[in-house]
Amino acid sequence: LQPSMDWGAIMVDRWKRLAPLAGVVMVGCLVGVLATGSSPGADASGARVLQYFNHHHHATQVGLVLCAVAAAAGILYFASIARLLRDAGSQLLAQTTMAGGIIFSVAFTLAAGTAAILTDHQDKLGLSTLQTLNVIQNDLWWPSMIVGLAVATLSMGVAMLRTKAMPKALGIITTIVGVVAFTGIGSWFAFLGSGPLVLVIAGYAYQRMGMPQSITMPDVPGQRAVTEAPASEESKA
Repeated sequence: LQPSMDWGAIMVDRWKRLAPLAGVVMVGCLVGVLATGSSPGADASGARVLQYFNHHHHATQVGLVLCAVAAAAGILYFASIARLLRDAGSQLLAQTTMAGGIIFSVAFTLAAGTAAILTDHQDKLGLSTLQTLNVIQNDLWWPSMIVGLAVATLSMGVAMLRTKAMPKALGIITTIVGVVAFTGIGSWFAFLGSGPLVLVIAGYAYQRMGMPQSITMPDVPGQRAVTEAPASEESKA
């Protein structure tokens, strides 16, 4: 008789292993957002904002959908990496990694929400309101995103170095990106550098979660006595 298989547990384990690959989805969505073009700057007039969103209606809609998907994928990615670090013994840094990931994803949710308002209701809003919403879209989500990215990335890097959950070189690079993100001046470069970094971390975490864990069986005194008894009797003979 073959033992019954818990297919539910198998599917859960499979999804846990696939969870880090959400980082690939997140990076792909953010690349798509950048490809849709940038909205008017914070100093743009209400008339300029109205003209832009009237002419770029469909591109903006695509961008806000990509932002929403990136936010959801980001939660899943950071949660999976936090779980890996927690299993490696870094409890506090796993929590700060998750906290930074939540802030990061909320920032993109805010960006998607303000873009949706500007896209769907621009004809119903006054020019001053449009200008205010455009300022919010430019200046609110970016600092939140950078803070979340810095907290999550720096936490991951330090945890990698302390627990050796990932290669030392990867931990050093991740820590450097997190520190640069905190500086403010180099935050844009940290944001760009985090894309390839997420792909590498996601790939390594995917491979690691697929490795079978070694199990050390405890010694059983009774079994040891039974197995050693014949040998001892032969030695006496």
